Amino acid sequence: MSYTNHHILEFLEDWAPQSTKLEYDNVGLLIGSKDWKVSKVIVCLDVTPEVADEAIEIGADLIIAHHPLIFRKLSRITSSDSTGALIYRLIRNDMNLIAAHTNLDAAAGGVSFVLADALGLRNLRFLKTDDGSDPGVERATGFGVMGSLGEAMEVNAFLNHVGTCLGSNGIRYSGSPEQISQVAVCGGAGSFLAEEALRQEADAFVTADLKYHDFFTESTSMLLVDAGHYESEVPVVGALCDRLRNRFPELEVHGTRVNTNPVKYVFRQQPQKMK
Repeated sequence: MSYTNHHILEFLEDWAPQSTKLEYDNVGLLIGSKDWKVSKVIVCLDVTPEVADEAIEIGADLIIAHHPLIFRKLSRITSSDSTGALIYRLIRNDMNLIAAHTNLDAAAGGVSFVLADALGLRNLRFLKTDDGSDPGVERATGFGVMGSLGEAMEVNAFLNHVGTCLGSNGIRYSGSPEQISQVAVCGGAGSFLAEEALRQEADAFVTADLKYHDFFTESTSMLLVDAGHYESEVPVVGALCDRLRNRFPELEVHGTRVNTNPVKYVFRQQPQKMK
C-alpha cells in the first residue's frame, strides 16, 4: 500500500488533534503537499542542518518534528538566514515537513505520558485536563501527568533515577521531601503546572526550563526537578516511531541518530588537596 502525507496527518489528527494546540503554536504540514507519496520517514525533536543531512542521506520523503521549524511569521525565505536556508534546502530536496508540538503535549499518550513511562511511573493520569474532566478519561486532553513509583525513593536515589532514565548530564532541583512516591511530570517547559502538582500532593515534579525564582516553592515538601528540555522530551521520538510503524506497517520509519540538544555542560574539577 502506498501512503501520502494525508494519511500521516490523519493518524496524527486522531492521536493529537490540531485543535488542541496552544494559540501561539504552528503545527501540521509546514512544507510539502498532502498528496505527496511517502515511503520513508525520519522523526526528530528539532529540525537542524544535521537532521536534514541525515534525512537526505537515507532518502526520506518526510520529516516529522516535535518543534516547528517555521514558528514565527516569515517575511522571506532566503539562504541568508539559518531558518530560510534550511527551508530552502528541504524544498530543493523534495522533503516534506510535519510538526506535532503542543497538540502532542496535550494528547493522551503524548509527550508527558512518554516521559512518565521513561521514569517507570504507574497509574498514569493527566495532571490537569483542558476542560476539568476526569483525568482518567481516555479522550481527555491536558498537560502534565501524575503517576506513582513502584517503590518509594529518597531524594538522592530519585535524582539518580531521573538522570539515568533520561540521560541527563545536569539536573537542577530544590525541595527536600522525606521520600518520593507520587510524581508529577511535564515534558518541556512546565513551570505553569508546579502549583497544581503541589496542590495534588506530588512528592516530586519533573519538568524543564525552570527559572531561578521558580525554585522558591511554597513548600519544601515537594522536590522540584529541572531535568532539561531536550532530555524530558526526546523519549517521544521513539514512541512516535513505534506508533507510526504499528499504524503503517509498510512505511519505513527512522528515529534520528542526531542529538539536537543545543545545551552543553561543563563539569568543574575540584582542586586537588595538597598532601
